[in-house]
Amino acid sequence: METKKHSIIKLDIPESDKGILISDLFKLLISTDETANQIKEVLSKQFKKDEFIPIPGAHTLANSQIVQNKNYIKKDLISSLENISFYSDNNFTINFNNITDRERFEGSTTLKTYPKYSAQRDFFGNLFSMDKYAKKLIDNGFKKIVETNLELLKEQKIKDKKYRLIHYKPDNNYYLRAIVSTDNYFDYNNSIAVVVGLLTLYKEIKSSGIAYALKLCEYNESNIRMFFDTTVEKELEGIGSVRNIIEISNDEIKREALRFSGVCTIIYGIKKQQNEIYIKPKDVKSKILTIKHNQKPANGLKSLTDFENVDNVHKELYEDIKSIKKIKDTEQIKFLIRRKIDKAKNEDIKKFKASILNELTKTTTKNILDLLNLFNNIQVLANEDIEASEYLRYIIYEALINRK
Repeated sequence: METKKHSIIKLDIPESDKGILISDLFKLLISTDETANQIKEVLSKQFKKDEFIPIPGAHTLANSQIVQNKNYIKKDLISSLENISFYSDNNFTINFNNITDRERFEGSTTLKTYPKYSAQRDFFGNLFSMDKYAKKLIDNGFKKIVETNLELLKEQKIKDKKYRLIHYKPDNNYYLRAIVSTDNYFDYNNSIAVVVGLLTLYKEIKSSGIAYALKLCEYNESNIRMFFDTTVEKELEGIGSVRNIIEISNDEIKREALRFSGVCTIIYGIKKQQNEIYIKPKDVKSKILTIKHNQKPANGLKSLTDFENVDNVHKELYEDIKSIKKIKDTEQIKFLIRRKIDKAKNEDIKKFKASILNELTKTTTKNILDLLNLFNNIQVLANEDIEASEYLRYIIYEALINRK
């Protein structure tokens, strides 16, 4: 299954894409999805289908998710441990047996799945925290011991769990993505995030007059981050300017599903060329509002009124960013980043560790513009991974603003 990050940048957006009709946007709300139906019911009372959302890039954004949804079909399966087995030949798989809802799985009563991301770790972590032990057994080929452990575990009273499966159409295989809650879980997926995000910005356009345009979108089958340009830009003395950006992100698995954040880009010039770098503080400081997976759609959508907090978030960020002009020793700031990367426990950044450290070591900075350009370059190195990109935005902010 392809897990590489997909991106939409401004160059990908045709000039003809001036926005999207709400009727076209609602096509993302799949009729078989219970959460999507509840959201559509609430939003249909607030917006007319023939209204046009004047956000350039919105149509391209919606189409990207329509294509994504055709390739990645997500299905949840509740299973007891008794109905699970391991391995397909000598390849480690997590297999589900005695499936009763056969129609949803092409008539099959058994299903072989390949664990992806942290699914294997989470599966065993929920079984008396045996994730590290199981990984060592699997990595070293001790198939019989792994299977024996499973049979012993089946003798214990372990609660049934809900498993998020992905049917990846291009290779026709099933993958285990995660274990999700069986209690009060509402599936705020990426398509829902696009719909709710665009309609929230549309409401803000009508009330404040601020214009928005899609600047960047990063997504894979379970996560999405959308960055929307605003018309608000402020001077950053001696460096360039700061542009206010709204980030709308969604994680289909983690507790905070849909999140609106205030972030910024620093626009600077070097060698007669204008460049831009994204930076973002930790969640508490950048948070505008969130909707959690355990919130009913009707209640979650009420929290969108908190979007009014956006001005305060951006004002505070701008005051923080102004302080970077006081940085004298840029090599010291570079050292902070190098130390963070070297000691990083974040699994997403580890695969880029060698190339980032190499770039940091070979490049000398003489001023703040050199430093920003270096940080921009290391962001490019990790550009293919959605979580690694976000991690770099965090640590660059910490080094530039908090000097730690």
